[in-house]
Amino acid sequence: MKEINIKADLWKLTPDWAVAGTRGSFGSCRIVFDLSPDWQGMNKRVTFFPAGGGDGVALLLSENAVRVPDEVMANAGTAVFVLDGIDSGGNRLVSARGELRVIDTAYPGGREPKEYAPSELDQLRAEIESLRGEIKALKRGAA
Repeated sequence: MKEINIKADLWKLTPDWAVAGTRGSFGSCRIVFDLSPDWQGMNKRVTFFPAGGGDGVALLLSENAVRVPDEVMANAGTAVFVLDGIDSGGNRLVSARGELRVIDTAYPGGREPKEYAPSELDQLRAEIESLRGEIKALKRGAA
């Protein structure tokens, strides 16, 4: 899987654009963020806006890396993304916009399956369930 490394210093993203791959290359790219101390202690997400318009796709950023959603790789052109975070005091930090270029290619035939990104609510539910499992395991270990 291709990795795009992006440094996030306060509002600035470096580089501010990259080639993500070709149209229809689902699951082939992820972005790894190198976050400055300004982002410490924040709940972070990356919101992608596919080329050609359409609804944004928000993904929680829990381990400083995120897979580029299939909605972005479905259309050739320039997709936009933004990183944002909010701390426990309600302070919000929003990065400058970044761009992902998706190169057009010939249609290979057949039908590629697409995995749509889960909603933010579904992502939060999954994280909570994971934490519940860890807490139960800790309780069993302490007993």
